[in-house]
Amino acid sequence: MTLPSLMTMLLRLLFTVLAAVVLRAQDDRSFVHQFGAPGSPGSFRAQFFRDGAGVWLLQSTDHWVTLEAARAFQAAQQKGSAPKSGDYLMLAFHGTDHALRLSLPTPNAVFPVDPAMAAWQAQVDGDTVRFTLDAGNGLVLEKVLRHEPKQRGFALEIVLRNRDAQAAGSLDLVLGGPMLVVPQESGIFLSATAGIVAAAEVDPVHVTPVAGAPQTLPLDGRTVQFAGTSNRFFGAFVWPRDDVAKAALRGVEFDTTPVLTDVDSGTAANTSLRARYMLSLPIPPANGESKAVFGLYLGPKSYRVFDTLPEPARFAPIMEVDLNAPCCFSVTVPGGRPMAKLLLWLLGIFHGIVGNWGLAIMMLTILVRGLLAPVNFHMQRSMRAYSARMAVVKPKLDALKKQYGDDQRGYQQAMIQFQREHKLLPPLGGCLPMFAVMPVYLGLFTALRTAYDVRQQPFFGWVEDLSRPDALFALPFWPDQFNLLPLLWIGLMLVQVLRQPLPTDPQQRQQMQIMRYMPILFGVMLYNYAAALLVYMVTSMLWTFVEGAVIKRILGPLDPNVAAMTPQTF
Repeated sequence: MTLPSLMTMLLRLLFTVLAAVVLRAQDDRSFVHQFGAPGSPGSFRAQFFRDGAGVWLLQSTDHWVTLEAARAFQAAQQKGSAPKSGDYLMLAFHGTDHALRLSLPTPNAVFPVDPAMAAWQAQVDGDTVRFTLDAGNGLVLEKVLRHEPKQRGFALEIVLRNRDAQAAGSLDLVLGGPMLVVPQESGIFLSATAGIVAAAEVDPVHVTPVAGAPQTLPLDGRTVQFAGTSNRFFGAFVWPRDDVAKAALRGVEFDTTPVLTDVDSGTAANTSLRARYMLSLPIPPANGESKAVFGLYLGPKSYRVFDTLPEPARFAPIMEVDLNAPCCFSVTVPGGRPMAKLLLWLLGIFHGIVGNWGLAIMMLTILVRGLLAPVNFHMQRSMRAYSARMAVVKPKLDALKKQYGDDQRGYQQAMIQFQREHKLLPPLGGCLPMFAVMPVYLGLFTALRTAYDVRQQPFFGWVEDLSRPDALFALPFWPDQFNLLPLLWIGLMLVQVLRQPLPTDPQQRQQMQIMRYMPILFGVMLYNYAAALLVYMVTSMLWTFVEGAVIKRILGPLDPNVAAMTPQTF
């Protein structure tokens, strides 16, 4: 063997040994643990780091990234092979500041070791992970995570032990909450991310992401129901489970994260929130301990899921936050939130009957429009009676218009006086159907914005996920997918408005010509919205066609000049 070849072999051997040492060091620093059987409710896969004793990656192993991933998981189970970890839904992902890491708000002599940076000792026993950190002065911190699948989360124990330290007072700590992943589709038509604090017998308070500005919410550990963060479908909430924990929980602060777009999780910059819980544990006497036990929920935001938990009512306030109308319409059209709650309840009933959320939405639409049909029929009859009276006095109106010529102000005043004398004021109930259906529409719009129940739920054919755009096929340009349902709704709306004859009055004619093309603008705004809402809108438009034909057959056609004043429901 020549000297160069010997040197090459030695170098390769050296690199192999160094690589093994590096990999072993990484293995020593972190480990992965599966809590519960994959596919079972409340199961998780977590990667822990001993440095700081935090969670770097958290996956929900009873949820999947896509429907294709869910099907791949089922196929792997049938074959008896191991599923791919990348198919599981990523709930939380962290760079350097790991979840559930304890830190000191300020360096102090009471606990001279920084728990956020120190290497903790780790012990895994079944579905329990225990971290221990010795400060070297007689004080020992212990953090225990016990899996509770029925709670869809964990029991988190934070223990401060005093072996022989001569110390008194309290130890202030900060517990970092999970940073929930916010995929791109979660921001469809306004963000659904929030930081929330809910207390007993008061309305929950919440904040939304604000870049570079930590936000603090009031918190009383003695009355708090939970505090944490949420994304579109899931929540990460903490609450005290014993008196020590209630006394220890002093406050909560929310940071907007990540600073830069996280490519690995698909979370855009400044779209997620992370909770930081302020704790204060009393230093126990020698040979004593202070143990605070917290609950940690990491699961869906759904009334149906909450009903399966040991305390079904605890997390209901999160729905109160989610069902707030996401736009200024809630100011002018009240009732959006209670209507959204009612609609979700009705949707659940219909789904229990037919087993398909798309069909349930269609049934709900038919129910709502059916209940409003008598009101709409009465309005249409009143407008036709008004039209008949207008036809009788039309010669006088034409003469009045000729008398004033271009004097629009004088003509309007004379017209008002003329209508009063002949009692020609339009029926007050003309706008009632529109106002009656608006809370329903806003309620459904709001409910479907964060409705976990329609997540990855197929309707039929190409509509495989009602919580996302229907995406009939991909496009090589922007937008990157062809969504048929919003275009179908635009087409139906255009047919509806173009079928109405234009009024003879020039001013009304101009206004109606402009209104004819409003559906196009509205459809573009909702082009990338959840298919569930478009199922409602298309079904409602089809009902409008049928209802209009029936009313026309019974009452006859509507005068074009009056039709311009008749609001359309959708």
